[in-house]
Amino acid sequence: MSPGEALLREELASRRRRLAELATTQPEERLAELLLQVDAALERLDGPDWGLCAVCQEEVEDRRLETNPLLTVCLECLSADERRALERDLAGAHQVQRRLLPPPELSHGGWQMAWLWEPKGAVSGDHVDLVAPRGDDEPVHLLLGDVAGKGVAASLLQSHLHALFRALLDPRQGLGELLARANRHFHHATGAGSYATLVAARLHGDGSLELTNAGHPRPLLADRRGVRPVEGAGLPLGLFEEAEYSARRLQLAAGDTLLLYTDGWTEASTARGEYGVGRAAAALGAAAQLPLPELLAACRDDMERYLAGGARSDDFTLMALRRERP
Repeated sequence: MSPGEALLREELASRRRRLAELATTQPEERLAELLLQVDAALERLDGPDWGLCAVCQEEVEDRRLETNPLLTVCLECLSADERRALERDLAGAHQVQRRLLPPPELSHGGWQMAWLWEPKGAVSGDHVDLVAPRGDDEPVHLLLGDVAGKGVAASLLQSHLHALFRALLDPRQGLGELLARANRHFHHATGAGSYATLVAARLHGDGSLELTNAGHPRPLLADRRGVRPVEGAGLPLGLFEEAEYSARRLQLAAGDTLLLYTDGWTEASTARGEYGVGRAAAALGAAAQLPLPELLAACRDDMERYLAGGARSDDFTLMALRRERP
């Protein structure tokens, strides 16, 4: 049995236990029907028919099975009504994610911030949040992350991350401890194998910032010396309950720009290979003096030129912050 099938078995067994407990106190017909569906899925998992469409005998899409292991029909064999229902669900999920996003631009305490979020499909596993303080003397918090996986399952975990950080955020607490607390909650709330990479920043009014990295691609800093990655990384969120995180402090001068990104930018690829961190740094260097929305668009456009019309294979998110000039 593959690791993926073992995780699905664990999920199905857990689901059956919960349904069986409910059925003892609430003997409803719908619960009994769900129990039968779970038992049938567990039986298929042990046989040669696991993952095959009951209609055409082709494989059901892996990502759909990961989201719902009770599925027995592939996308091609869905009825017209079922397809329309699925499209409505995805459109609704897309709107929910859109409403959770912060304002696309913000200026506060001598800082300018902007982001660009482009899902590969209807929903995204990329996490972007920008939390403005209630008072002038409090710092701004930025979060940019990437949940492992794609599609609806990843978007659900992304929404969970959004609520988790909003609930835990406390400017009096160290940024490393904030990530450690979030990691413990995320580890307990998600199944085995679920994790997210994330970089968090806390911006102070004196031009300094704290930066904590949980397994995420290194941010790029553009200053008078050029463009370079900011070192430092911990474990992704959710892998190990007791993971610890430390914060690095940077001092930005007026006009300096820090760019956070998900790997949908640097790992975009063609037959020639990946776009890569080197090209990404060059694109940032060429656009470093542009207003932030134009800088983000220039970085995106440089990647699109490299792809030469080819499709992206992943969600794509950029977030830039800059120390304002007096």
